[in-house]
Amino acid sequence: MPRARDRARDRAPGAPRARARDRRRDAAGDRAVSAAPSVRATRWVIAGGGTGGHVTPALALGQAARAAGEPCLFVGARRGLETRLVPEAGFELVALDARPLVGRSPRERAAALAALAASTLAAARALRAFRADFVISVGGYAAAPAALAALLLRRPYAVLEANARPGAANRLVARRARRIFVEFEAAGRALTGRAADPRVVATGLPLRRELLAAFAGGTPARSPAPPFRLFVCGGSQGAKQVNDALLAVLPRLDPARFEVVHQTGESDRERVAAAYAAAGVRATVVAFERDMASRYRAADLVISRAGAMTLAELALAGRPALLVPLTHTGGGEQLENARERERAGAALVLDPARDAGEALFEALEKLLADPARLAAMAAAAARLARPDAAERILAACRALLGPDGAEARA
Repeated sequence: MPRARDRARDRAPGAPRARARDRRRDAAGDRAVSAAPSVRATRWVIAGGGTGGHVTPALALGQAARAAGEPCLFVGARRGLETRLVPEAGFELVALDARPLVGRSPRERAAALAALAASTLAAARALRAFRADFVISVGGYAAAPAALAALLLRRPYAVLEANARPGAANRLVARRARRIFVEFEAAGRALTGRAADPRVVATGLPLRRELLAAFAGGTPARSPAPPFRLFVCGGSQGAKQVNDALLAVLPRLDPARFEVVHQTGESDRERVAAAYAAAGVRATVVAFERDMASRYRAADLVISRAGAMTLAELALAGRPALLVPLTHTGGGEQLENARERERAGAALVLDPARDAGEALFEALEKLLADPARLAAMAAAAARLARPDAAERILAACRALLGPDGAEARA
């Protein structure tokens, strides 16, 4: 019966014209599909490095790009941590002879400018050979040459600024950046000179995927049961000041009340371990901690420096902190970072002008006597977490490109 109906329909008046219309419609659909623009993978260049605070978010961006099936080239300095960490992560690195952008004498400043010009040309050759679509500057010596090379080649670039007080490289290139991604909104104001700029996006900092996975289910609640667990991490720079502050406090602590995990740095581990043993305080003392997620998870309070990456990790873990900012190097970035977190209610900052041990003891006593404040600090830290920072940054940059990878013009 269906075949009979089909034959009857085909014999109906106008059937040949209907079949012709169908064939034309099908052909037009085929042409539309074949003419649809194909979206090719964005080719990323991530530039900068030098310290862990620059290299870690750069690698997190690279991991996110790789997860999306997009090629990524790193441009760094020959003397930075990136020369080891980037190849270990499986990425290609072009290492420039990049140097500080400032000098104390006229001769040093002239040498810095000459090195910047040479590094910019070397970066331009690397970008052209890689067929780069988009450059992201994460700060550090090699960031400025790569961003300037992007300008020469008419490639769009963005800036990722980790600190509340921006570094020299990002200050140099921010004016022509298509987007400025920040952890602290104060950095956006400093880079643009405006209270509000549409290019500035508070995405937070990209974090290591293993750390993100560890807290994918949320942050664990603090246990009210004793002992009170401290995690002390001085970081790779200047850990001795943090170590000394803790050792000054130890004789005044009740050994039964505390349990401590203390990352000391390589040179200070034995001295610190001996001090804990003498004070009778239960402590795990390590030179370097690889499993930061477990340490954050177990801690009731973290005592640390105020590097931007550390603060982003504390937010992800939802942990309150006593911050001992590094003040004798750089441009005071850590103190600015720490003050921002204190204003947000997520941390207390030890006054650099005071004796560190005395200030630390007073802050510990204050927090131990006020569990509600500790809980409020933890909640404030968790509100600052941005676990999707890497994906948001890449998506915002892709939105500036056409489907063929060319920069979209307004």
